[in-house]
Amino acid sequence: MPKKNGFFYFMLEYQQRKQAEGHPARKMALITTEAGKIWEKMNAEQRGPYNQQAKNAQNQGGLEKLNCLGIAISEIDNQLRSKEEHAQMITKLVADRVASAESRKELATEVVYIISLSYFGHTMQHKYIPAELGVVKYNLQSGVMDRLHLYFNPGEIPLGAAHSMQTHTKQTHQLPLPPNAWGTTDKNEIAVKLISFLGADDEIPPLFTDEETLPIVEGMLRDLLDDCIENKMLYVCSMAELFCFLKQATERHFEGTATFPSTLMAQHILKMDSYGFALGISCEYHERELNMLNCALSQATRWAYTLSKYCCLQMGIECVPGKHIPPDPSAGDDKLSKPPTTSESNPLEKPATSHDASAGDKVTSPKQGPNWFNKIKMKSRSKDEPSYKPVVGSVSYAPQKGGVVAYTGVNLATDAFYEQEQNSENMFPSLLQSMAPTVKERGHAKQRGGNSRRAVRGRTLQQ
Repeated sequence: MPKKNGFFYFMLEYQQRKQAEGHPARKMALITTEAGKIWEKMNAEQRGPYNQQAKNAQNQGGLEKLNCLGIAISEIDNQLRSKEEHAQMITKLVADRVASAESRKELATEVVYIISLSYFGHTMQHKYIPAELGVVKYNLQSGVMDRLHLYFNPGEIPLGAAHSMQTHTKQTHQLPLPPNAWGTTDKNEIAVKLISFLGADDEIPPLFTDEETLPIVEGMLRDLLDDCIENKMLYVCSMAELFCFLKQATERHFEGTATFPSTLMAQHILKMDSYGFALGISCEYHERELNMLNCALSQATRWAYTLSKYCCLQMGIECVPGKHIPPDPSAGDDKLSKPPTTSESNPLEKPATSHDASAGDKVTSPKQGPNWFNKIKMKSRSKDEPSYKPVVGSVSYAPQKGGVVAYTGVNLATDAFYEQEQNSENMFPSLLQSMAPTVKERGHAKQRGGNSRRAVRGRTLQQ
């Protein structure tokens, strides 16, 4: 254990300064050597504050305890306490916002901004590199009012981040990696577009995202908006807390009392993601690749739809397809009501192409083909494959490898999956009933031919 003198406190300050500059944690022996070279060149006046700090600690009856990295335990406690206080402050902010709207009888028109921010990977210092942004402007009355979609191009891959970026990107959104990524490399341009969409002239409104990835999203947003927000506060809040408080408020509006249990239940429902494979709400690239589950724009929209599903009924609001719930893909492109989108990049043409949200969003490829629902149906059956009807209820279309689509019935009331029995005649007709007549005749002819040959062989053996 090093002696607790003035040099000791100078060494601690030197270590903390290096970590704040982004240098990884190093051994105490190396820190002592580096700090000692600087300490030797310092005069008595420069050493004075550190010697006084050591004297004060001795007068107080002892020195601070350190962890294995040489950091004072009291400092770690202060950091943890500040994080806990910040989390409590955010929770109170969300609760007060919902309670204020409830008291003003404006619960149905209270606007919230829901954000999903995916990333390529992270550096060795765990700095996450953004890839795609989806933001939804939403309230219970109007549903999805507007959406913003952006791609990011961080330029060259940072040193030490290649493996993380390749692995995470391949397992999730599968967007092109830097330096061939879509979107702009100017983060100030991205910040201006985001702030303009939020209408943040005086104050940035609270942004709601997934509770599990909240620290990552907040870190990326602070890095993107650092040069633009100046003294403005940035509040990134838990989507589960908004869901819980909003659900309880709508229950009080309808029944006079709230029965929804907790934020934990809200997070569980959000993780179930009952609209995970909904069509017509993703960006054009992820829609074409049938990778809607990992699209940032789709994710933010699905969270908004979940709020509608559980909260609109108590408010007496009818859920409109494309606004409160996913659009009906079976209606065809001409009748499909998609949520409006301000899309700032089109990966199938030029990354900088923009679409006017006021004209409505109908993102299509240059060659207009059949809608995605028909494409999935074509991939899921062949000429000789028997047709069948899925179970009654909401149907989730889950693409699998090889272009095969699994049809799974979902009970919207309980979010439970129906147990599908393989021998159910109502669900799956018999093979012979679904076969074409020529196929059945060919099968019977083959059977008759086999019986005739056996009969001939039998007579031959008897003779």
